[in-house]
Amino acid sequence: MNIEERLYNVTKELPETLLAELLDFAETLKQRKSQGRLSKNIAQRIHQRFANLEGEGLSIPERRLSRIPPQWDH
Repeated sequence: MNIEERLYNVTKELPETLLAELLDFAETLKQRKSQGRLSKNIAQRIHQRFANLEGEGLSIPERRLSRIPPQWDH
């Protein structure tokens, strides 16, 4: 059984609302593919987006705890 047959068998049992979600997802994938965004994984996209970012000389703020741990009396 090929992928189209498997997809057909699964979708023929789904209610209309889930079919609408599935169609929306498939159209999103099709749009990403046409824009060339589908083939890259998240690490590649992050690297490409921030490739020209100048980070030298930026200060990193000191980390502060948002709350004080409880004091236990013994």
